[in-house]
Amino acid sequence: MLLLKEFIKIVSSSDPDILMGWDIQGSSLGFLAERASHLGLGLLNNLSRTPSESLVASEDMKTSEKDILELDHDTPSLDCCVPENSIIEDEWGRTHASGVHVGGRIVLNVWRLIRGEVKLNLYSVESVAESVLRRKVPSFHHKVLTKWFSSGPGRARYRCIKYVIERAKLNLEILNQLDMVR
Repeated sequence: MLLLKEFIKIVSSSDPDILMGWDIQGSSLGFLAERASHLGLGLLNNLSRTPSESLVASEDMKTSEKDILELDHDTPSLDCCVPENSIIEDEWGRTHASGVHVGGRIVLNVWRLIRGEVKLNLYSVESVAESVLRRKVPSFHHKVLTKWFSSGPGRARYRCIKYVIERAKLNLEILNQLDMVR
């Protein structure tokens, strides 16, 4: 719970226009939203720049950003995910959108965008990086990363954190190389 609250603080303080990930629904923001929902935290609503309809409808529910960031285990979830079919109204949206809605921010599902730009047999981040950036990137199973991180402070934990940061940067490098985001 504390990690999710800290994530909300970081996003709120940096206030990005765009949130992106390789597989937004399955392994990044969608996954985090699902975990947060199980803990009673409406992650997507808390990341939003605009209040949800449930907050607007309730006159006496005036919550400050500090209150939102200090939610406890007993607080009910304000939202989990907006169903994809309720926010995507055209063919382009159905094939390119992320399926995860964060009010006031653009959410990019990088692998879906790449599918329309590069023709490959496999759309893993490794194969796209090799094709677009002309470089091989390592891939480690999540169990290996968990073992590295769980080993405590030291070289293995640093290696795990470095790997995750490099993977995040890779999305931006691929989009920049293809001139997709300016």
